Amino acid sequence: MMKKIISALVVMFAMTMSVNAQSNDTSMFFKRIGCYLELDKNQIETVEISMTEFNEAMDALTDLIATGKTVDSIVNRHKKQMKLILNDKQYKKYEEILDLTVRNTIEINNELRINTELLASTK
Repeated sequence: MMKKIISALVVMFAMTMSVNAQSNDTSMFFKRIGCYLELDKNQIETVEISMTEFNEAMDALTDLIATGKTVDSIVNRHKKQMKLILNDKQYKKYEEILDLTVRNTIEINNELRINTELLASTK
């Protein structure tokens, strides 16, 4: 049962992170992640700001690669921010979700790139 709940949260997190640029209403997501991480009122806004900055950095990754930034540098910077905001228990939960999300996002992007290359080569 617990695995199903965690899996559902991870899927929800991954979907929200990847669709965040298309969605204007992420308040429900932040409420859910806030409940899952047991954030206090002071942490909620700070976490939301940090996650928004992270999403924007990941969305701009193509441009950032030219400047030498990588996924790892963006993720590590975000983890440092979150470590300052969250307590150890909250951070451990968040880090697990973030690591899975980043891995899944990279895999999806690699698959899309490969499919795009295949389509281009058949023309």
